[in-house]
Amino acid sequence: MSSTIRVLIADDSPTMLKMYAALLSSAPDIQVVGTAKDGAEALELARTLHPDVITLDVRMPRMDGIEASSRIMSEAPSRILVISGAVDAEMSFKALQAGALEVMPKPRPNLEGLANFGVKLIHIIRTMAELPVSQRPASAEPTSAQASRAAPVLQGGRVNGFGLVASTGGPPALCHLLSLLPPKLPYPIFIAQHVSDGFTAGLCQWLGAASSLRLEVAQTGVRPQPGYVYLPPDGHQLQVMLTGELLVEPIPTGKAALGDTLLASLALGYGNRAAGAVLTGMGSDGAAGLLAIRRAGGQTFAQSPESCVVPGMPEAALRNGATDTVLSLEALASAMRSLTGAAPPTSTVRN
Repeated sequence: MSSTIRVLIADDSPTMLKMYAALLSSAPDIQVVGTAKDGAEALELARTLHPDVITLDVRMPRMDGIEASSRIMSEAPSRILVISGAVDAEMSFKALQAGALEVMPKPRPNLEGLANFGVKLIHIIRTMAELPVSQRPASAEPTSAQASRAAPVLQGGRVNGFGLVASTGGPPALCHLLSLLPPKLPYPIFIAQHVSDGFTAGLCQWLGAASSLRLEVAQTGVRPQPGYVYLPPDGHQLQVMLTGELLVEPIPTGKAALGDTLLASLALGYGNRAAGAVLTGMGSDGAAGLLAIRRAGGQTFAQSPESCVVPGMPEAALRNGATDTVLSLEALASAMRSLTGAAPPTSTVRN
């Protein structure tokens, strides 16, 4: 890719197209190479222009963002950013499942909201432009090469709770993983998924529709129950207290280590009855927390980098020695099904 990031914008609103183009023009390293008023036109332009990044609305005439994402990734692969309102959260996550990389909310209708949106839009596009382009959908079956890389899994074991950490590519991975788990799972699951504000409730509903488990947005003071999956509310991080109850707190300014916070709390509260896995995502969130679980004697896993949309987070967990067990999503589900339920911890580690 050249030093200039070539962007194609698709939205059925001429006003939004002009606004996005104007915001991106302030970045010297970004060039808007085309605009499309619907998904069909976006597909046609993707075939001819070969942009580095494509922004898509999800509600568009002729071809919506879901079908456009799928067709683009099949016929003219590119990095796709979905820009939509929270009301369209379910459609947005379906677009991720079809091959889009990220979702961000549309700007608020005021000058401050527009300025903040522009800064975030440019940052996300620059970050996405560094990622490899892949035609593989996020929920693809693992290849034989990926399967052979997976380390043997110790069958069985007792856990009080299981933490899952994910970022880019996470929603489809979580959807696939949770769909493979039984409704009477004998322990609770806790999720730290990096997602834009306004989309958590939609993510919870979307995952719940694909899984037989009970999905809930967590609340402080709730005692987690077997067979339930808990996500923190927008702008918050989730922990399990030493009392066994949930704690939901605002994310500290400038910090986004949701996964490390969650997994470290499981290590502290559950000791050798804690378990966790780091899934697809950029950066290193979850690696330190997963290491804390391993040091507490708990069970730790990482999604195989080959099966990730973005392998950064699992690779970070492997580099710091947080786990030796590298699995496809299907193999991770099998390992999770083999675990038995809650029991009083035999040891608790306090760091």
